[in-house]
Amino acid sequence: MSAPAGQSPRRGGRGRAETSPASPRPGTPGWLPVLARVALLPPLVCYGVAVVLAGVVAALASGTTPGGEPGLGQALAVGVPLWLVAHLVPLQVTGVPLGMLPLAPALLLATLIAVEARGAVGRLERGGDGRAAGLLHGVGVPVVATVAAAHAAIGVFAAAILTPETVVDASPGLAGVVCGVLAGLAALAGVARPCGLLALPRRLPAWARHGLQGGLLATTALLTAGAGLLLAALLADASSVRGVLADLAPEAGSGAGLTLLTLAYLPNGVVAAASWLIGPGVSVGAASATPTAITSGLLPPIPLAAVLPQSAPPTWAGLAFAVPLAIGSLVGWRLAPTAPDAPSRVKATVTAALVAAVLLGLAASLSGGRLGAGPFDPVEVPAGPVAFAVLGWILVPGLVVALLAVPLGTPPARRRPAARTRRGADVVVEVTQDEPGPVAEDDDGDDGDHGDGTAIDGAADEGEETDDADDEDGEDGEDADSEDDDGAPSVTSTSTEGVRPGGTPRG
Repeated sequence: MSAPAGQSPRRGGRGRAETSPASPRPGTPGWLPVLARVALLPPLVCYGVAVVLAGVVAALASGTTPGGEPGLGQALAVGVPLWLVAHLVPLQVTGVPLGMLPLAPALLLATLIAVEARGAVGRLERGGDGRAAGLLHGVGVPVVATVAAAHAAIGVFAAAILTPETVVDASPGLAGVVCGVLAGLAALAGVARPCGLLALPRRLPAWARHGLQGGLLATTALLTAGAGLLLAALLADASSVRGVLADLAPEAGSGAGLTLLTLAYLPNGVVAAASWLIGPGVSVGAASATPTAITSGLLPPIPLAAVLPQSAPPTWAGLAFAVPLAIGSLVGWRLAPTAPDAPSRVKATVTAALVAAVLLGLAASLSGGRLGAGPFDPVEVPAGPVAFAVLGWILVPGLVVALLAVPLGTPPARRRPAARTRRGADVVVEVTQDEPGPVAEDDDGDDGDHGDGTAIDGAADEGEETDDADDEDGEDGEDADSEDDDGAPSVTSTSTEGVRPGGTPRG
């Protein structure tokens, strides 16, 4: 192979071909701008959005509310506690706790952090081969650690500049821990794919992998059912929601603020609706609601609270339990064909139930919290009862369906692997004849071959028998044209290498 013009190959292996510029390594200046961007861009964007929203709401309120004095300084001051709220840091507002924080800003912030972390890994590991190294041997750890440390430090600073005299206060130590954990988990989720973390479950047993998938399926289905229930309740009580908006926020500024507040708490409402479907329900102060019992009490004047039922549940409310029952049965149906024996199906179903219980319990713990010190405190989506309820709804019907849907002993469905191709310079020769002629035989009666190298019937018969044998052996997932165990090609493939003159294969 000739070398390109302008390049002369060197002997002895001393010379190396020119490649694309190598990726920067630790200690080189290329790392600094990338890590600075991933550490500072998400918190700055979050703070900027908080300042803009505070300024817009204040400007709208100033035109209709007497005494409104919007300004840049006020917006900058309000943006600090809003930044902490987006990081799920509990606050003290006029001396009373505010622990029920909206999940929508936290989800958006986590998405931004994950996207930036993934981009940082790609920029740092972009090199000659274009592949990213593993988490422990590449740049995953520096990126995740930088993101977590930056958000923790900014959280401590943001909480430190707040004082009780500024109406809103927060604990610097708690703020640093919460901000660091949230940002670190989001960054870890972002670098999971380029750093190969998503391949780790492949090392688990088959029942564990299927159980994880079943748990994610159950969690998604329950949250989707909760979102559908919340949407149906809002549409059914549309008049009550409009009445709350008209009474509490008649002006444009207050109406915009209340609308943003409602949108920010929508994920909390979805988790609360899912909790109502599976049984534990939700409580606001003295008021509580489950499919089987309702306790009346004062509710906060916000649109989401208006959909909380206050009258006795109807007789058909117990039909809500059909939703988690169907979801548990669906999980069992999906897990049934994955294993031929009962122990594997049981372990997969138990794993799915545990995963769903942990995820829903965590979501429930983040959805509630302290809400002042009045009649609306606290707002509870009980994490423990939610986790146990999910465990029961997924485990019991899932086990029944998983054991009965597919007969035991049925082999699990497998995907046929793609045929393996041999590396080499094999050339398939196709011989065609214009007119078929009689087949000649050797004088000794044995099968031979023509002078032009064309195989006669005997060799063809052997090839057909070999093909049949290969087809029988191909039931284990390998193609009939794949290599034999000793590396020799099957007789169905013709190669220009290793053929004697006359068409007789060597060996």
